[in-house]
Amino acid sequence: MMQYHHLRRNKVLLLFILFSAALPSITSAYANNNKPKPLMRAWMCSGKTQRDMVDKLAQAGIVKSAINKEALLRVDRKNYVLQTQQGDSAHQDSPLPIGYGQTISAPHMHAQVLEDLLPPLLAASKDRPDKLLKILDVGCGSGYLTAVFGRMVESKENRRKSTPLNEGKVFGIDVVPELVHMSKTNVMKEDGDLLDSGTAEFMLRDGWKGYPENAPYNAIHVGAAAATFPKQLMMQLAPGGVMVVPVGPDGGIQYLYRVE
Repeated sequence: MMQYHHLRRNKVLLLFILFSAALPSITSAYANNNKPKPLMRAWMCSGKTQRDMVDKLAQAGIVKSAINKEALLRVDRKNYVLQTQQGDSAHQDSPLPIGYGQTISAPHMHAQVLEDLLPPLLAASKDRPDKLLKILDVGCGSGYLTAVFGRMVESKENRRKSTPLNEGKVFGIDVVPELVHMSKTNVMKEDGDLLDSGTAEFMLRDGWKGYPENAPYNAIHVGAAAATFPKQLMMQLAPGGVMVVPVGPDGGIQYLYRVE
């Protein structure tokens, strides 16, 4: 079970709740007709193809930004799951095992993370249009979200659609050597240009210590739950940057925090 919080470096606010079982729709009492209006149908956005899955995420209101939708369309999830899962299950809206006791998160979770981390990237691009964006993906797993981030900040000449985001660099780190190797192998299938251009980079690192050599970061995503709040990662945020991180014991209630 996971709950979602919002922090301002030294402040905590609840944002979202995730469960290991299916979630009902989250509704709002502020619809124009004064009736609850569905905002998100998590776990219900499975598709037969990447486009089908992404379209359903958008229809459900989970993917809201055209920037995020385009990035998700560019990176096929089937390239980042195990070979035995590369049929219809590759685009199921559920987490899938990738080996070594790890999973690739459900697509709706990745979409939610992208929506949370896009605003600081847009703000940094507007404030400093000449400065490279930097994103840290902690616990990069099979490399999927690192590649999606890479599509968001790749060179403007390679983007299929013009966006206001600056060009940037994404650092995917993991403590499991086999997963770092897996990430590189997966990216090379159809997204190898991200490695060739230096837009994305994978390395073996202790995720809870981050990657201070290239700090500060405009956005930090943490894919694995921390037993306690990772202060070292928080200190690697740039001014105006945002970090999304799950905190809590394995098998227990986990709180997904947004740190500003």
